[in-house]
Amino acid sequence: MNVAKYIQEKGVKHAIQVIYQYKIDIVLQKIMGVFLRNKPLKDIIMIESHNDFDSNGGTFYNYLIQNEYNKKYKIIWLIKHKESLNVQLPKNVDYVMQYKPSFKKNYYRWLAKWLTADNDCSDKLRDDQISIYFGHGGFGLKNCKGYIDVPEKVDYVAMPSHYLKDIFADQFNLTGNDPRLCFIGFPYVDNFYSNDCGDLNKITNQKYNKVILWMPTFRKGGGYGRQDSTQIGDLGIPLIKNKIEYQELNDYLKKLNILLILKLHPKQDLSDLQVEEMTNIRILTGTTVKELGVDNYRLMKDCDALISDYSSAAYDFLQCNKPIAYDFSDVEDYKLGLVVEDPKDYMAGHFIKELKDLFVFIDDISIESDPYYNERQILRKKIFDFYDGDNCKRAVELLHITNN
Repeated sequence: MNVAKYIQEKGVKHAIQVIYQYKIDIVLQKIMGVFLRNKPLKDIIMIESHNDFDSNGGTFYNYLIQNEYNKKYKIIWLIKHKESLNVQLPKNVDYVMQYKPSFKKNYYRWLAKWLTADNDCSDKLRDDQISIYFGHGGFGLKNCKGYIDVPEKVDYVAMPSHYLKDIFADQFNLTGNDPRLCFIGFPYVDNFYSNDCGDLNKITNQKYNKVILWMPTFRKGGGYGRQDSTQIGDLGIPLIKNKIEYQELNDYLKKLNILLILKLHPKQDLSDLQVEEMTNIRILTGTTVKELGVDNYRLMKDCDALISDYSSAAYDFLQCNKPIAYDFSDVEDYKLGLVVEDPKDYMAGHFIKELKDLFVFIDDISIESDPYYNERQILRKKIFDFYDGDNCKRAVELLHITNN
């Protein structure tokens, strides 16, 4: 790598960050490999998730703890955020910081028998290790090809359905007949079938006629100046053009006694955010969900409807079998593009292009009208192979992790 050219293109700050987060670790790995590469692997499971203790990795971890796998296996979390260090960990569970050079982290990386990843998929250091890439969401319409790197040494790549295998494989730069594709379903789906209560009570104790969850994918964020849409909007969110429309939305929700929860993507850049909570609008960010202990999927269980866009959230919510609306107000400005030519073949809900379309959706939710019910049943069968809450069980069986 030409260091001078890299610094010129990326800047000194970014170059220092890369050296600290990645390059020093590589040196430590090589040094420690001299002593550890031939040592027997240990019963250690190393887990990484999208936003710490969430998504597929978080659900898989909860399954392991609930079924007492930690009595036999040591579980190590790769943590991204300092706020996550306040989590009380059970017996035989520990953590290491993912983006901080560490002898302890690299010790576990050399000796862990299993590696799971949702977002940042670390390559195996040894051929006898077993790794699986869960991914951090279900099927989504946005084209993320080139942003997702599945290392060559990954043993398994979880798939939600046979119907979607070619689309998923293309997004991961794989082929549809890649033997590593495993049709076990995504662990996070199990949340929809658990007996645990939802997470709405962590946000509010007030009673509303209906609760609508809005989960837009990020337009600006993801690190290093990334911006996926040329239209950010005055408020930093899609669809709502200004504060007058935002107030109008709140007034309409208040009239119908409906709560709207605006759940921003954890990677959303908040520097342009110009919205605040109102009587009938609550806002959740990547930080506040950690502070409140809110899980996306447990929250979905408690909501009556969902607004999303090109994100996987619209397809995750199919497991709830409740009304969905798709915000396509900035599709012409969305730089990533979509994974399919005709997105309407993969949509079963209200199509929103402007504020008045959103009000129509809100009206239907208020009167419990579900005009896209039949279309949704057809789409559900395409997106997921399993609707049984046993995806974590299939994962441990695939990986040969036993708690006997």
